[in-house]
Amino acid sequence: MKSYALAIAVAMLLAAVYAFQNTGEVLVKFLVWELSFPQGIWEVMLFAAGGVLMWLVSLFAMVESRSKYVRQIKEKDAKIRELESERSSLMEAIRHGGHQYEAEAQVRHPEVTHKEPAEEPGVEQEGQ
Repeated sequence: MKSYALAIAVAMLLAAVYAFQNTGEVLVKFLVWELSFPQGIWEVMLFAAGGVLMWLVSLFAMVESRSKYVRQIKEKDAKIRELESERSSLMEAIRHGGHQYEAEAQVRHPEVTHKEPAEEPGVEQEGQ
């Protein structure tokens, strides 16, 4: 931010020097207006008006791009919520379906049972 302030201060200084060096009167005609200004003052005013106009244009462009990004974030948040609800329903189906599958397998094949992993000799189990 300090660099912007420095740039503005330098531009203002240069504009003041330019205005003091170009003091000749200029007749400015625009539509129905006719004004007489010193040349330096007139050109500095035009330069400042152009700067303000470009600042306004950039401000509107910034607001437009910000609203675009806010809209994209809202769409992505909605997609995340949708995917999270789908994930939770799938996890719930797996939880219930897994128990049901084990019960069905036990009824169909009673000789196959779920066995605990065999202990390796010399390795202590936690909690023993």
